[in-house]
Amino acid sequence: MSDYFEIRPLTQSTGAEIIGFDFDRATTGAYARAWLDALDEHQLLLFRGATIEAEQQVELLEKLGPALVENEAGRSYQFVSNSHEEGILGDGRFAYHSDHAFMSDPIDILSLYGLEIPRSGTQTRFANGLAAARALPEALRQRIGDRRARHIIDPAAESDAVPIRGPRLPDDLPHAYHPILFPHPRTGEEILYVCEQQTDRIEFLDHDDSRALIEALFEHLYTPRFTLVHEWQEGDLVLWDNRALQHARGEVTPGTSRTLRRVAVGGTPVYEFFKQNRELGFEERSA
Repeated sequence: MSDYFEIRPLTQSTGAEIIGFDFDRATTGAYARAWLDALDEHQLLLFRGATIEAEQQVELLEKLGPALVENEAGRSYQFVSNSHEEGILGDGRFAYHSDHAFMSDPIDILSLYGLEIPRSGTQTRFANGLAAARALPEALRQRIGDRRARHIIDPAAESDAVPIRGPRLPDDLPHAYHPILFPHPRTGEEILYVCEQQTDRIEFLDHDDSRALIEALFEHLYTPRFTLVHEWQEGDLVLWDNRALQHARGEVTPGTSRTLRRVAVGGTPVYEFFKQNRELGFEERSA
């Protein structure tokens, strides 16, 4: 509950719609503290019917850290779009992922604002690794122990690929190891940190044992109990904790246009990373 706006939970485990939010007060004093606390409690905030310009979206996100420059123009925002001339990520399906888990310092917070949404709507799915960690069966927790998982990016893979189910990926691809029970950077609470799109092995386990453990973790994590499906509308602003939550999407309906404006904060500046790794085929990948 807040003295400044209504907080309406979206599911038992994940997300809240913020009703009656005043964007003109959003970055000041106790008002800012109220929505920041709501984010840590619910991991995702939805603002319906928001009228917010790019600079205002950047200013809001920068209450949580420096906005990342992710494009040639040097802006702190970009367009996730299949129709905008500067758009990235096109029409394709994306398996569950936490953005840039293959880096040692992944993105902290992500936001998307609905600029152009097909009439039939479009979805983003979320899975809550923090809620899943809280509910881990003891036997599964014992199998995890203090193990780390490898997260890797393969520029040749399809965006909906699940690498643990394919051929072993080479060690020279960009990757990082993170604790499977990843401590949240602000609260210290455990997050179940494995994802379909980037997790390909468990450190120090052979292939069969590694795959078996990862598949068991996926079965626990990607159940309806810990997931949220967001149906986009124009004017939606969705802001979420990228380490606590993973996201995925289906294919954008052929022949329709979808444009979301994205601002990300915290983590490694991704534009410079991809610029430095052009030889691996990253010149057109931005997220």
